[in-house]
Order: sequence, then C-alpha cells, then structure tokens
Amino acid sequence: MNGSSAETPDNRSKQPGEFRSGYIAIAGRPNTGKSTFLNRVLGRKAAIVTPKAQTTRGRVLGVYERQGAQLIFLDTPGIHDPGRVLLNQVMVRTAFEACREADVTLYFVEATSGLTDEDREILNRLGEAPIILVFNKVDRTPNSRLMEKVSATSELAGGRIAEVVPISALTGRNVERLLDLLVRFLPEGPRYFPEGQWTDQPESFIIAEVIREKLFMLLRQELPYALAVRVVLWEQRPPPSEVRDLEAHILVARESQKGIVIGHRGELLKRVGAQARKELEHQFDCPIFMRLQVRVEREWSADARILAALGYVHPEEDEEPDADLG
Repeated sequence: MNGSSAETPDNRSKQPGEFRSGYIAIAGRPNTGKSTFLNRVLGRKAAIVTPKAQTTRGRVLGVYERQGAQLIFLDTPGIHDPGRVLLNQVMVRTAFEACREADVTLYFVEATSGLTDEDREILNRLGEAPIILVFNKVDRTPNSRLMEKVSATSELAGGRIAEVVPISALTGRNVERLLDLLVRFLPEGPRYFPEGQWTDQPESFIIAEVIREKLFMLLRQELPYALAVRVVLWEQRPPPSEVRDLEAHILVARESQKGIVIGHRGELLKRVGAQARKELEHQFDCPIFMRLQVRVEREWSADARILAALGYVHPEEDEEPDADLG
C-alpha cells in the first residue's frame, strides 16, 4: 500500500488494457454509514451493521472487482475520543493506520450534519493519500440543504480534499459514480487478490462478528460495548455428515452482566443463538450445531492478550497507540 501519492484523476488518464488496483480506506466518525457502504459495494455482508456507534472494532477488508480494476476497501472503526480504554485506543489507531497506508481515503460524514470541527481536526491527520469527502445518508436530507452543505465544503477540493461526493449507502444513490471516480484515483498495479476472493477475514472472525451483531441488536443501553465474542470450536463432523460444530464464548466484564446476556430462563441467549445460526447456516451453506456460553473476563477490554486473541491487536504491538484527539 502506498499513501504518498498526491496524484488526481486529471493526470491519470486510463489507457486501454491498463489494470488499476489499490487500497481504499473508509474512515469517519462513528455511525456515518461506512460499513453499510462496504456491504452495498460488495453485495454481501462483510461488516456487521447496527444502529449503535462503535459497532466496527477492527479493520475489515473487502475486495471489489470490476472491469480493469480491483478495489480493496479497508473499513475502519469510527474515529472518536478513545479515553484510557485500551480497546478504544486500538480501534482509533487502526483507523488512522489504514488511512496512512491507503492509496485513497474515503472520509464519511453525515449529510444531515455536514463537516464538523471534529471532522476537520481528523482530516488533518489522515496521511498524504488523496481524500474523497463522502456526504452519506442523502436520502435523509432535503436537496436544498444538501446542496448548501456540499457547496460549503467544495471549496476544500484541490487541497486536502480532492473531491466531494454525496451518496446514500442505504439506497445505492450515487454509489456507482463514486466507484467510477475511485478507479481513476488508483495507480496502475497488479491483482492483489485472486478472482472470487472477497475478504481476507478468517471464518472464525466472521462468525464472531455475526454473533456480536445479534447481541448488539438485542441488548440495550451500554452493555454491548462491554462484551466480545471468541470462537473456540469450528469444525466439520466426519463424513457423511454435513454438520459443523460451533462453540463460542461471549465475554463480559462483570458477573452482573452475565445474567443480562443470558436473560430470563436463558431466553435472550436462545434468541441470539437462533438468529446467528440462521444467518451463518445461510452464509456457509451447511447445518450448524451451535453452543454459546457466557464467561466473565474481567476488564477484557484493557487486556492486550485478550484483544490479540480476539483479533483486535497483535501481541508484538507494544507501542503507545496514536489515538489522542485532544
């Protein structure tokens, strides 16, 4: 990945037979529709989506192929003030690192609110790659207000912001235009992933994320942020059985949270399991025997070893996270 190029589409005319490829970071504050956009582009669920902020915790890679180009998207956690919680620091560092390594950065803002002072501060820290400012959720914004906000930021084009594009990731409005624009920003390069491969995430990560999504949707208030999911068993039974056995542990930080996740007579945990199993059986095209357990791992979000096991951080990363927004 190369984030040092400042080229624009104007000096990158595409030649016949030329193949373009590169990495595209999807960044922005929490809940701006980044994961919805990635899923829309890929035509499948690569990243879980919930109405709650900070749903995405790690870098999610999605590969999109079109004629003459391979676009490799890096969906990142929402950039926010991480405080002193290690998990939050890791999330913010992941987002900044992806932008610094990418060939292009898509920076998402909500069309309803436009570019905020916090956004401007973040934009100054995104590395040297060209930035396309994406006004998302235009389906929720009257056209007159949208044009006013876009016009107010178009003056930034040519500086840190190369282009300003309004879209709706939910409905697909203007998404194709944005993809066309991205191809023109990418350098000439090889196909990094073989045709047909759409992500680099292991199956265990995908499974854990689906289960976590169901927990986020069924639990209220702040509890979703205090839990994680760890897959401990995922294996095929001996032939001729087509069943796969799945066991996952739901980690909570305190004993009092365990009963909330399990629910009265285990009803909530049963609902989580039923919803997750249905989606996973469809995704992997096989019957699944699933077992979920809730375990207390005190202060797991501050334990680098647990975060490494969950795939959020590597053990060798002992440097201080570059996550201070203040």
